[in-house]
Amino acid sequence: MPSLTKQSLIRLFITTLVIFSLTGCEYMQNLVGGDDTETSDAESAIPQETVSLSLAVAPYVGWMPWYLANEEGAFQEYRDKYNIDVQFVTGDYSSTIRKFVNREVQAVVISNIDAIANFVREDVEADVILVMGNSNGNEALLVNGDVDRIDLRGKEISLAQNSSRHYLLDRYMIKNQMDFDSVNIQNTRDIDIPTMFVSGEVYGVVAGNPNSAKLLNEQQAQLVFDSRRIPDEIMYLLVVRREVLQENPLFSQALLSAWFSVVERLQGSRKASTIRAMAQLAAIEQDDFGQQLSTIELNDTPIKSLSAIRNDRLMRQAMRHIRYFVERHELTGSEPFTSWVSYPGRTPALIHFNSKPLQTYVTADK
Repeated sequence: MPSLTKQSLIRLFITTLVIFSLTGCEYMQNLVGGDDTETSDAESAIPQETVSLSLAVAPYVGWMPWYLANEEGAFQEYRDKYNIDVQFVTGDYSSTIRKFVNREVQAVVISNIDAIANFVREDVEADVILVMGNSNGNEALLVNGDVDRIDLRGKEISLAQNSSRHYLLDRYMIKNQMDFDSVNIQNTRDIDIPTMFVSGEVYGVVAGNPNSAKLLNEQQAQLVFDSRRIPDEIMYLLVVRREVLQENPLFSQALLSAWFSVVERLQGSRKASTIRAMAQLAAIEQDDFGQQLSTIELNDTPIKSLSAIRNDRLMRQAMRHIRYFVERHELTGSEPFTSWVSYPGRTPALIHFNSKPLQTYVTADK
């Protein structure tokens, strides 16, 4: 083998350095990346033409920040900057879920329990990119009678079946060592819950705000049990279809920007004016709205939100109870438990808590 010239040695040395630097960068990127369903960073190529994507949100009190963000033009601002046109879709809760399952919208706001109940059976691959907050009294079991002599056995209870409200009733019955078959459940849309209670057709209902507050204040309903008794189990999530997130990573940044443009104001001097604006959109008196909003522990800063989505210990703890509920009611068909939910840094299941979009948002220059 001929000996290498000095010039050849120099070229070989430079080539080796380049290869090492490239593989080293890849190694470091893998080391700090953190998530398996990695979407591109916010610096990804901006679409040449405007991409239209949609978000569906039901008009619940804790979700009114989305309505205010839309009212204030937060989505329009992102369209002008990044060619992502977010269409804001409203409707009753069940219809927003149905639109997401049917691919009519690409993102939806939903509870963790409703996400499992509706997405797993349909094999919907979706990423949770934001845990907006936890229920802390928002869902409640209410009865029409003397709460000191409460006895649900043989009684009719109205609720949305296989939902977070149904889950709350199950948790109450477990804590009180009641037979599940001892209560007669009337499957009722959330929008019809107040009517069922007022009509006297049922002994009690399980409702969320604003329905529960309305029944407590106007119909003398009696509070039996609420989500304060099962802290951190019912979560409110922002979910995006996985293939859409991968193809349009800036969609997640538009959604996160809109959310934080409102909720970060709930901590400072603009809190009162922000609550007043949301109350007006919800057609609820400001004081009542503020009280109802307090029944949800909002993750109102990016750092708090990032900590929440990465707290898989807390989520796994809640999942022990949720899994029992889901399997008891056979909500996931033949899908094994391991395919339901996964957490940051794990191989994605059907519903994957993906912290990368929020991490990108936190670290991006504002």
